[in-house]
Amino acid sequence: FEFAPPVALADSALVKHNVVQVHNGTGGLGNSYTGKDVIIGFVDQGIDWNHPDFIDANGNTRVLRYWDHSTNTGGTIPQPYNYGIVWDSSAINNGTCTSTEESSAHGSTVAGMGAGNGNANGSNIGVAPDANIIIVETNFNLNNWTLTIADACDYIFKVADTLGLPAVVNLSLGSYLGSHDGTDPAGEYIDSLLTAKDGRIVVCAAGNSGNQGKYHVTGNVDSDTSFVWLQNNSSGGAAFGPNHIYFDLWSNQSDATFEYAFAADKPGPAYGFRGRTSFRPAQSSINTPILDTIYNANGNRIATIEIYTELVNGNYHMEAYYSNVDSTNYLFRFETKGTGKYDLWSGTWMGLNNLVTAIPSVGVMPAIAHYHMPDSLQTIVSSWACSQKVITVANIRNRASHIDNNNNQTVTSDLTPPGKLAPSSSKGPNRQLFQKPDIAAAGDFSLSAAPLWLLTNPAYWAAVDSGGWHARNGGTSMASPVISGIAALYLEKCNKATYADFKADLIGTAYSDGYTGSLPNYAYGNGKADALALLLANEFTATLSADDTICSNVPIQINSSNSTPITDAIWSNGHQGYPFTPSLSGSYSALVINQKGCTAQSDTITIEVLPALAIDPISLNGNQLSTFTLSSNYQWTLNGNDIVGATNSILDITPPYGTYTCYTINSNGCVSETAPIVIVLGLTEEFSDRIALFPNPTSDLFQIKSSEPIKALRIYNNNGKEVSFSKINAETYSISNLPNGIYHVIIELESEKIYSKITRM
Repeated sequence: FEFAPPVALADSALVKHNVVQVHNGTGGLGNSYTGKDVIIGFVDQGIDWNHPDFIDANGNTRVLRYWDHSTNTGGTIPQPYNYGIVWDSSAINNGTCTSTEESSAHGSTVAGMGAGNGNANGSNIGVAPDANIIIVETNFNLNNWTLTIADACDYIFKVADTLGLPAVVNLSLGSYLGSHDGTDPAGEYIDSLLTAKDGRIVVCAAGNSGNQGKYHVTGNVDSDTSFVWLQNNSSGGAAFGPNHIYFDLWSNQSDATFEYAFAADKPGPAYGFRGRTSFRPAQSSINTPILDTIYNANGNRIATIEIYTELVNGNYHMEAYYSNVDSTNYLFRFETKGTGKYDLWSGTWMGLNNLVTAIPSVGVMPAIAHYHMPDSLQTIVSSWACSQKVITVANIRNRASHIDNNNNQTVTSDLTPPGKLAPSSSKGPNRQLFQKPDIAAAGDFSLSAAPLWLLTNPAYWAAVDSGGWHARNGGTSMASPVISGIAALYLEKCNKATYADFKADLIGTAYSDGYTGSLPNYAYGNGKADALALLLANEFTATLSADDTICSNVPIQINSSNSTPITDAIWSNGHQGYPFTPSLSGSYSALVINQKGCTAQSDTITIEVLPALAIDPISLNGNQLSTFTLSSNYQWTLNGNDIVGATNSILDITPPYGTYTCYTINSNGCVSETAPIVIVLGLTEEFSDRIALFPNPTSDLFQIKSSEPIKALRIYNNNGKEVSFSKINAETYSISNLPNGIYHVIIELESEKIYSKITRM
């Protein structure tokens, strides 16, 4: 049993985050960006796909897929998930899709904030108005709900893969209870999806409990008996009914070295101890329900308690439930002693129980010296929001007022000025004290696309904008899609960027102001997002470099103003690849692509290309190396140095061996050189039917399959220098650290040494 109920977390934002310049391609940008050819997946409460902001200029839906978790009938059940139904864009366009947002406006407003195109009125435009949309309508009542959200992320990324597009997933929902460290199964599943491929980003809402008081406590346990008080909740609307107490406790397993007990005190002004259970070690009776009772000195029952503990992914988890509270006005202790640390959450705003913050002095109650005081930190939602790979978003006030559809001015109730953190925005850090939230964005008091049934009902017009097409929403739910939209703009520009690239660039270009204070902090994260600065940080110039006259085997060099490595280029003659060696004289330019997928148009150079002679690859026959060229001009080298007198097509080799090449110079002065061959003592053959090296070429990982154990593996560059690589497992190796090029591989077996080549592209 786990009580962690899920909830949904819920124009001028474009100005606050410098998005308008990005849409227009101004402010120093070479191009405009609107999220074109990027998918944003919204996992939420659905969408009203009839709203004009989700329809393109041709009258077609922008929603590519709609996976509805709330029903298993009426459509196609997706596999391998085997629940819910999926509709494609054809079903939406022809009106046969029966899934839509019916009981809430949350999903539509969130999607509109991130990706609305403003079709309805031309002005309420989302951050990525040309992004493709995938909707997953969640069902909060499903078992293992967090894992259904992970399934949704998996589904969105798989659809994106089939279309060859990068994707962002927006999660404006979560649960306030849980491990708060991202190591739960759903959090780890989402992490694995992010690390599996580039072009994937997940953004989520931090939560809206920042103004719910101090409902978290960190207990640093020592030899003294320390405690925190919980109050009974007599409300008929309490999660477990009136006069019950519940809390959720998490600890690293290595920190769960304390003993614990439950006790009760008479409240002030007298404050008197009334009784306790026995202390028991935290890790006793794991996975076994425990029933206990607090009795007073006369043997009368004060409360009965049900306790359940478990170990989850290296964490210790305790749920404590007071099933019968006889003395409802008492203060109930959770006591600890020994060593270790824990974090505990509860609160009447969740239907649970308040932690006591108004405590007596030590003079009135000496034991209070060891009280664990609750705080308002670690109030972000759990699971993915606590992951270091997911971008967690805080909420700043977007606007102060708007004219509603009744033609009345609506003003924010708490008068928080635009740009300042909304009081409700949840605070970090995560339970392991890593920085959360990551970034802040404008969410509160935003106007966005809403379901048509709401817009046309006068009962809701106080929350509808004067144009009648957009409704008011707020919270981190609306801040999150701002960042999701910015992520889509980023992936449009740099479609091979990773989640880590985006996080580093987003944080690196965030800005501070008079509201944020010193950064980073647990309220504003690393500051406020700046879409223009983010994209400008990935602008670069590409300059082609070559002599006016070059040989036909000499590549054109590309110099970049950005430190991100160049990985590809599309040349003006139609060739794609880098390096590029032109064979014809003429003018050349290129669209240059770096490792993140960011592009830049190069300058143009005009070159004369002189022909170079072809020279055959080196062949090994016993102790002889040979090659051939049409010229009679040969020069052999060993380890980069000319071998004196070695000017024939055949070279006899003797130990010590090394790296050999042969080159020739034609009448134009063009040098043609063979690829190197590495010869080592004991090397018997260049290839073997007992070795398979694949894939080749590779961009990173390769495997070696061998019929006998590999004793050693060495890799050399074309200069004969041994280079480093990473061993992933018994058969898999990584050369991601190496520049593109051809490398020479020596595989040492028990019986022989085998030489091969591998190309990194």
